[in-house]
Amino acid sequence: MRVLVTGGAGYIGRQMVRQLIENKMDVVVVDSLENGHRAAVPANVPLYVGNVGDEKFMDEVFARERVDAVIHFAAYLAVKESMEQPLKYFRNNVENTLRLVSAMLRANVTRFVYSSSAAVYGNPTRVPIPDDHPKQPINPYGESKHLVEKMLQWLSIATPLRAISLRYFNACGASLDGAHGEDHPDEPHIIPLALRAALRGTPFYIFGNDYRTHDGTCIRDYIHIVDLCDAHLRALDALTRGHNTDAYNVGTGHGYSNREIAEAARRITGINFEVRYGPRRPGDPDELVADSSRLQKELGWAPRYSDLDTIIGSAWRWHRAHPNGYADK
Repeated sequence: MRVLVTGGAGYIGRQMVRQLIENKMDVVVVDSLENGHRAAVPANVPLYVGNVGDEKFMDEVFARERVDAVIHFAAYLAVKESMEQPLKYFRNNVENTLRLVSAMLRANVTRFVYSSSAAVYGNPTRVPIPDDHPKQPINPYGESKHLVEKMLQWLSIATPLRAISLRYFNACGASLDGAHGEDHPDEPHIIPLALRAALRGTPFYIFGNDYRTHDGTCIRDYIHIVDLCDAHLRALDALTRGHNTDAYNVGTGHGYSNREIAEAARRITGINFEVRYGPRRPGDPDELVADSSRLQKELGWAPRYSDLDTIIGSAWRWHRAHPNGYADK
């Protein structure tokens, strides 16, 4: 099988490329390199630099590379930024995905694994959150993911497309050998920010300590990128075996508060960095924890590396070895 990975030079996409190769699949990467890193793409993997929303460009890629399926990671992901620049998120995450799928259908590529998000749920009324929980996004990022999920459902009725959407909770950690990790130009994620504070001796900020949780800080379900990419492999296999369009949660079923993450980062790094509290970020729900039992039952998936020590330990190895990230920008 030959798989096209959009956003394959990015954080999760790069790990996906690695696990596809380990599973004896051919890989092609499309990435704009706006947030991705050329240095993250293996030298033997074709890299096409461009935007998935450029249909002429994507038509040329599909003409050159006869692929069997697409795994789509090329999206903007910062909740705070989405509240400030909603048009940016709807253009890239929704419009450009539609253009990508249009190019796929012209090339008769009908298998699609989509990177969705727990943000589709908004502030849930049940925790852990089941797959069939009402979708009530409270930020444009979550709304953009929800709109694409609905679009894929309609397209699966009207066209040969079949898609599985995977609703991530908090993707985190680094490759277990420390070769690949998180390097965003404007880092939005809590674990790399805590580790950066440890490395640099700077304060670490927690945004909001008045949420409706046991310690007042947000609670999230953290899923290691190796486990997350394994869920994509299983989704791809399911589509290959004829699985219908569907959506699944990907999480561990256990949440940690922002304060608990900071404490764990202090313990694992051995550095007692300063923790400060700031105001809430707009659009942040109180608690997001997954019920991924349907994914486990139907696709045989289970998290293996998503305990907090493995997550933060692997990320710490990456950040210590790569204090400047990929250093290619």
